[in-house]
Amino acid sequence: MLTRPLLAALTLVSIAFGSTAVAQAPAGLPRDYPKEYARIIEASKKEGQLLIYSNMAAYNWKPVIDGFNKLYPWISVQTLDLGSGEVFERYYAESGSKARTADLMASGAIDRWQHFVSRGEALPYESPETRHLPKWSVPAPGLYTVSADPMVLLYNKMLVPENLRPTGMGSLAKLVASNPGRFKGKLTTYNASTEAFGLSINWAAAREQGDAFWEWLSTIGPMTRPERSAGPMIDKVTAGEYAVAYYVSGIVLFPKLDDPARQRILGWSFFDDGTPVFLRGMAIPKASTNVNAAKLMLDFILSHDGQVAFGKGGLTPYRPDVKASEVPRYTYSSVVEAIGGEDKVILVDYDPEMLEKEKAFIERWKKSFGF
Repeated sequence: MLTRPLLAALTLVSIAFGSTAVAQAPAGLPRDYPKEYARIIEASKKEGQLLIYSNMAAYNWKPVIDGFNKLYPWISVQTLDLGSGEVFERYYAESGSKARTADLMASGAIDRWQHFVSRGEALPYESPETRHLPKWSVPAPGLYTVSADPMVLLYNKMLVPENLRPTGMGSLAKLVASNPGRFKGKLTTYNASTEAFGLSINWAAAREQGDAFWEWLSTIGPMTRPERSAGPMIDKVTAGEYAVAYYVSGIVLFPKLDDPARQRILGWSFFDDGTPVFLRGMAIPKASTNVNAAKLMLDFILSHDGQVAFGKGGLTPYRPDVKASEVPRYTYSSVVEAIGGEDKVILVDYDPEMLEKEKAFIERWKKSFGF
């Protein structure tokens, strides 16, 4: 198979020598790309720009944009870092008023994606990279997975002695029940009653773990003070305000552990009784202005090189052909290996039943926490 570096070289040749070289551009694409793909490349030159709404920071995007622009240097990429729900709210407001809006959207709000698809807002684009992806990573026509990010347990090593460090939800529940004074008010997690991200994680865990999940939560919940996002959780565990945080986003935590000071204070683990893995969604909205540029970026993100780039940006690539040695932290495959197999993975996926039973689930969750 011809490599993307070769594609980059051929693309630059096409720029230098004009339309004759453009006609030869498909020769630099992977062999399973259709010949017609050259039309998308050529049409993107007339667009020349790409606007992305996501809940990822600039540092997450940088390696991706750098790699993308080696292939398509004529496309100026702008990303806006918004809240998971804000990605959709802004799009609906702008598209409803016919204003310029996102060309590509990426978010971790699973419930919002389900509404988005049901409203027919996702362009049903079929990527040529689809055949290389796990089936679970394409939950609906035009809706793809950016990354498969693990949730972890986090604890302050200064506050939690080695014999009291949890290894899973069941382990944490036992430790809390045996040492209520040590853990009362010293636990934190996402607020599933107000945050879509936390709701999706808890829903998936409850679906897979059944009664055991609710039994654990009845012990852990009353000791917990929920937060809105991972950043405050990590900072407050580091400062000692909390002793333990559970269901913390690994992609937020892992880069912070590059700091030696945090390494001395913080310890973490996957969940030995089931590690939630969150599927971050991506789609081209039907109101996209620069559709061809959006298709090129979506395909690059789904490619081997794009997944490696997002791995370098802090996310978790899930393509089976991405090796752990190619990224600084984890791949989906290395997470599976670390936790002992696929049966220990809880996919935080697009379960339609969550929307039907959301209100009842939230009420039960709140009751477990004493709200």
